[in-house]
Amino acid sequence: MNNKKLLYTLLLGATLTSCAEVEICERDHPHQGDVNFTYTWNKPEDKPNRMGVLCYRVVGQWKQVAEVNTDDLTLRLIGETTITPENRPNENPDEGDNTGGDNTGGDNTGGDNTGGDNTGVAEPSEPNEPTEPTEPTEPTEPTEPTEPGTGTTPPPFTPTVKIPRGYYKFATFPLDNPSIDYSELEQFMKNDAKDYPLQNVGLSYKVYDIKDPKLNKPLAWQDFNPYAKYIQPDVEPLYYDSTTVQQVRADRQTTFEFKPKILSQNIDINFNIVKNTDEVEFKVTEVWAEISGVPTYIKMNTGYLDITKTSKMLFKTDIKPSNPDDNGNDTNENKRIACHGNINVTGVVNVQRAYGETLEDVRKKIYGPGIMQVVIYTEVYNPKTGQTFPQKWQGIINLYNTLNKAKLMTTTSDNKYVYRNGEHGTINISAEILLDGKTVGNIDKGGDALDRWIQTDSDINIDI
Repeated sequence: MNNKKLLYTLLLGATLTSCAEVEICERDHPHQGDVNFTYTWNKPEDKPNRMGVLCYRVVGQWKQVAEVNTDDLTLRLIGETTITPENRPNENPDEGDNTGGDNTGGDNTGGDNTGGDNTGVAEPSEPNEPTEPTEPTEPTEPTEPTEPGTGTTPPPFTPTVKIPRGYYKFATFPLDNPSIDYSELEQFMKNDAKDYPLQNVGLSYKVYDIKDPKLNKPLAWQDFNPYAKYIQPDVEPLYYDSTTVQQVRADRQTTFEFKPKILSQNIDINFNIVKNTDEVEFKVTEVWAEISGVPTYIKMNTGYLDITKTSKMLFKTDIKPSNPDDNGNDTNENKRIACHGNINVTGVVNVQRAYGETLEDVRKKIYGPGIMQVVIYTEVYNPKTGQTFPQKWQGIINLYNTLNKAKLMTTTSDNKYVYRNGEHGTINISAEILLDGKTVGNIDKGGDALDRWIQTDSDINIDI
C-alpha cells in the first residue's frame, strides 16, 4: 500500500512540475498577463508622439515590440517589419493597399504565442487558415503591399495588451524617428536569441556621404577629415529607459513605469574670429563648421554609447560682429566676430591615443574623432576695381584639450562606451582664428594646453 501511495505521489509531482514549466503550460493554457506602461517625462512638451517598448522574455525566450501612444498611454503590439517608419502601415484603411499580410503579431520566434487576442499575439491553434485561398479574389490581392505605408490595417490601440507570462526586460525608445536606423532591432526580432542576443542589439543614427543630396550641407565644403560619414544636423532628441527584469503574471494586469531620459546632448560651441584688415579689407558673410566624434550607436540593453562608432555633423553658426551694420552684418571696419553654434547630438568624444603614441602625437592629429573644421565665407574688397569678390577660407583644429575641459562624457571602466554628463554641454574654444584676407592663423596666447587652428584650404582667385 505504501508503494502505491509513493507511486501516486511521484506521478502527481511530475504532473505539477511539468505544468510549472512556462513553455509546456502555454501549449495547453492561455497563460498570459495584461500589461501597460506609464511614462514620467522630464520635459513633457518634448515627448515623442509614439514610443516603442521592447518586450523581451529572458527565460523561454519570447519577444515583441509594443507601440505606445504617449498622449493617452494606449498601446498595441506591432510586427518587426513595421518598426522602421517607412514600413509602417496606413492608419486609414481607405488609403493605400491594405490587403497585405498580417502584421499584428510579427515573427514571434523563440516562444509560444497562445491565447491570442486581437492585440497582436499570434495564435498557433488555427493552422488551418491557409485553406481559405479557395476564394478566387484573395490570391491576387497581396501583389502590391510592398510600397511604404501599405499593408494590413494595424490593430487598434487598447488600454492593455496580453503577453505570455514570465520574466521580462523592457526597454523603451522613440518610434518613427526618421533619423534612426532600426535594422538591428528588426534582426533581433526575426532571429533566435542564441544567434542574435540582446547584448548585440543597438539603435544607430542614419549616416550620409558628403555627396548625398539628402545631407544638409554648404555648397563649397571640402572634407579634410574623411574618417566617417555624416549625420543630419539637429537630429530629433533620443529618449531611452529600461527596466530591470520584471515578472509578468498570468491572469492579472501589471503596470510598468518608464522615466525616459534624453540620450542626446544639446551643445553650444563658441569660438572667435579676429580680423586684420590692414592690407586687405573684407567682411565675413557666413561660417559653417563640422564636428567629429559624435557617437552614433546606442546599446539597447544599457543605453550606453559606443565610442568606436562615431560620425560627423555639419552645422551653420550664428555670427555676431562686435561692430555690425544696421542689419547686424559684418563690415570691412569690424575687427572681431563671435561665432556660436548649437547642435543636438549624442555627445562628442575625443581623438583616441593609440599604443605607443605620446600626448604630443595625439595633439597633432587632424584626423578622426574630436576634430573641428570651419569654412569662412567672405567678401573681399579689390581696390584695383573698386568691387568685391567672394572668397572662402577653411581651417581645422584638434579639440583635444578643449574637450577635456568641457567634460561632456563619462567613459565606462572598459573604455568601450560612454554616457553623457547632463542634457546640455558647452565647448568653448580658446584659440581664436586670425584672418587677414590672405591666410588663416592663430592669436598665439602661449602654453602647450592651447589647441591651434591650421589652414587647410582657400580659394584665392584674384591677385590682391
